[in-house]
Amino acid sequence: MRKYFITGLALLLPIALTLIVILFLFNLFTRPLVPIVSTILLHLESALNLKIPEFLNLFISQIFALIFLCLFIFFLGFVAQWFIIRHLLNWGSKLLSKIPVVKTVYKTSKDIFTAFFSTDEKKAFKNPVIVPFPFSPSFSMGFHAGEIAEEIQEKIQEPLKSVFVPTAPHPISGFLFFVKEKEAKNIQMTNEEAVKFLVSCGIINPETKETHGQ
Repeated sequence: MRKYFITGLALLLPIALTLIVILFLFNLFTRPLVPIVSTILLHLESALNLKIPEFLNLFISQIFALIFLCLFIFFLGFVAQWFIIRHLLNWGSKLLSKIPVVKTVYKTSKDIFTAFFSTDEKKAFKNPVIVPFPFSPSFSMGFHAGEIAEEIQEKIQEPLKSVFVPTAPHPISGFLFFVKEKEAKNIQMTNEEAVKFLVSCGIINPETKETHGQ
């Protein structure tokens, strides 16, 4: 009985977690637009002489809000490629970067999101590595992060590499290390495979996708 319960729990928890995250993001992005969409739906109901049930009104409003939001994001990304629009966006970015307090939040969030969503070589984490941690001969898995700041590199004579070592099984938090380049060993894993390995505490790896029952 215990084996069946654990197996069922292992199958249910990822599904439940996925639904919780999706619903949270769904509500987060659609709630601000719901009042606008609800007003439009009320006008449509009056014009078409329809009556939408109260329990469906919010859900339908959120669906349309999500559609409008996706279209707006697509449109924003499209027009941002135009020279004039790009020039205006750069001007607005510089303006926000000069406002006290606002500039700290804006620049930090801009740098973080640019790193995560970048399509070029400036992505947040370049590749997985292993480094001595907490001390040799023990090792831990991490990710090659951004470039070393000149101020830091000047203090050390040997070339350094910045490595973010996340905690397992929740890799959101972690430690940022500046290690000697020769101590950071590249491994043949993609970033996605490395995250799966960390989150599963070593159960899931590129060679063995499923270890249940072994």
